[in-house]
Amino acid sequence: MGIFSNKIDSKKANKYQTRLYSCFTILIVVNVINSWFLDWLWLYITTSSVLVILVIFLLKTPKRDLDEELKQLEIEKDEAFENRVNLMMMNGRSDVQAIKY
Repeated sequence: MGIFSNKIDSKKANKYQTRLYSCFTILIVVNVINSWFLDWLWLYITTSSVLVILVIFLLKTPKRDLDEELKQLEIEKDEAFENRVNLMMMNGRSDVQAIKY
């Protein structure tokens, strides 16, 4: 899966992180239920061990590449549009009207 590599597809990394967080949440709930009601030592040791492993995996997962996301969100500049909005602002139009435009 390439968990420890530097470059991972951001969509795959996000799915992987989401799965890790889901497992993390489920294990915490199981651990809490065990401590409140069951008090089984073997279940506590098992869930705690898996939680430690999940924390290590979560710390090792690469962070999302913000530069890639900003490039995807980058909007092409339209000078005619910018001039039109600036003209609207100078003529006393409100911010709401300029934003709607």
